[in-house]
Order: sequence, then structure tokens, then C-alpha cells
Amino acid sequence: MNMSLLAAIILISLILCAIAIPFFIRSFLWQSILKKIYKGQYDEAIQQMNAPLYTLLFTSYEKNYNILRTYMSKQDTHEITKQVEFMLSQNLNNSQAYQVASLTYFYFLDDQNVELSKKSLDIIERKGNEDEVAYDRMLYRILIEKKSEDISFVNELLSKNSDDQQQGILQYLLGLQYQYLSDVKQANYYFNKAKKNLKGTPYHKKVKESMV
Repeated sequence: MNMSLLAAIILISLILCAIAIPFFIRSFLWQSILKKIYKGQYDEAIQQMNAPLYTLLFTSYEKNYNILRTYMSKQDTHEITKQVEFMLSQNLNNSQAYQVASLTYFYFLDDQNVELSKKSLDIIERKGNEDEVAYDRMLYRILIEKKSEDISFVNELLSKNSDDQQQGILQYLLGLQYQYLSDVKQANYYFNKAKKNLKGTPYHKKVKESMV
């Protein structure tokens, strides 16, 4: 083997190592963080994501997005709100903004955060597909604007969905709309169906609280 060929092989090997080592460190570091999250050690996980090594190996967006996901797992409304406001104030591209909005939209609807629900919906409308946008607009009208103009649309979705929990969500949305119309009988009819289908989920309590 001549020296020039040997030098080329060594150079390629060094390049491959330079590429592979950060990848393995990233993978190891992320697995370490995930273990903390699974154990409920959220503050420790965030502290690790704010450390210099993580900042070196992950982009600023990846870091902030994963911190947001950790706050979502922790269900820390105050920190979720702060993190989303911070991220949306940055120079995100359309795909990144859509990813943040899609992750948090339902959370802000549930929390009745009008400002961030609307801001998230505006972003989803620019990037989401037609069905997603139609569904998310419907949720905004019912949960934020308290309107009852989507009864036919929700019934149509209900007729096409066989999943118990999804049916329960749709029945809950129907119950809310009839409640806005002061139709107590129809509201409770759908709330009772929703309560059965959503048993064991966070929405079970919400449905019970909505019943008259």
C-alpha cells in the first residue's frame, strides 16, 4: 500500500470518527435526559439541557423545544406559557413555529388561554393541512368563543369515528354546544355518553363538572 493511499484511508477514518463521536454523545446525553423525565425529575432534566455540553451538541431550537416538552410533561402551565412566548418571539422558520403551535395548541385551549390559543391557531392555519385546520378552527369556536355553530360538523366526525376516547371528546364538544344553547336535556345526553367513553382520562372530570 503506497503512502498516499494510507494517508487517504487515515483521513477518511478520522472524518468518520469526528462525525460519529458527537452523534454517540448526543444519543447518550438524550437518553440520560429521557430517564430523568420518565422518573419525574423534570428540574434535573432541564438543568442538564441548560448545561454547556448540551448547548454545544444541540441547536438552540432543539434545546428550547425539548425544554418545552419537559414542561409539558410536568404540566407546568406558567413555564409552558413563558417558554412558548419566548420561542415564538425568536426567528423561527415556518416549520419550527408550526411544531411549537401543534404541540401546545390543545393545552392552551384546555387552559382557556385566549391569546396563545389564537396565536397558535394562526400559525397552524399557515402550515397545517386542510382537515387539521378545519378541526382546529372548530375547537377554537367551541372552546374559546363558546359558539354552537358546529353541531352538524361534530356529528359528522362522530359518525366516522369508532374510537371510544375520540367519540367521547366529540360527544363532549356536542354537549358544550347544546349547553351554550341552554338545551340542558341534549347537553346532558351527550355529556353522559362522553363521561362513559372518557372514563379514566383527564377529561372525565371535566365532563362531570360541565353537567348540570
